[in-house]
Amino acid sequence: MDTEQKILCEAAGLFLKSGYAAVSISMITDAVGITKPTLYHYFPDKETLFAAVMCKKLEFAGMHIQRGIAEGGTVRRRLTCLAKGFFHYASMSMQPLMRDVDEQLRPELVERVYQTMHRAIVKPLQKLLQEGMEQGELVPQADQIPILVDLWLGMLDTLAKHCRKGVTEEEIGQLAEMVVAVFMDGIAKGKR
Repeated sequence: MDTEQKILCEAAGLFLKSGYAAVSISMITDAVGITKPTLYHYFPDKETLFAAVMCKKLEFAGMHIQRGIAEGGTVRRRLTCLAKGFFHYASMSMQPLMRDVDEQLRPELVERVYQTMHRAIVKPLQKLLQEGMEQGELVPQADQIPILVDLWLGMLDTLAKHCRKGVTEEEIGQLAEMVVAVFMDGIAKGKR
């Protein structure tokens, strides 16, 4: 792993554990075993480094989403696979990190993170839901696709806390199936 990748990896671990404000440049350089000038050679400031970490995490998640969508099958099946993957890899909610993006970063860095999220995560999910509507698996309501994607991501993110260490594959599968059932079928008693 080259120096830049080591910086991103160590900084990601620190930011994910403690949040933006609690992590200092010294903590990052100590974790990587480099000097501050070396870090600044790659990243001019903490904000830029945090934005790079967030973009890398979002791109990684997007890669898994796109792979899951490409597997084919029904929308329900693909959403279940995506939920299982999310619960398997998401050790914490993204909400505090995205709040840090909004509150701590310069506007151009906030824009970069949100553009990455839209390209890597939101657009593929929008395309999947659109496909489900076109194939008749979902009720046609194309104007609501952005809200449905937000709802889907919010449900997954909120439930990530239930997938800490010690959770079995079976429990992850059950949670994924429940989330998909609520998302696609609702919880009301009646016709399905």
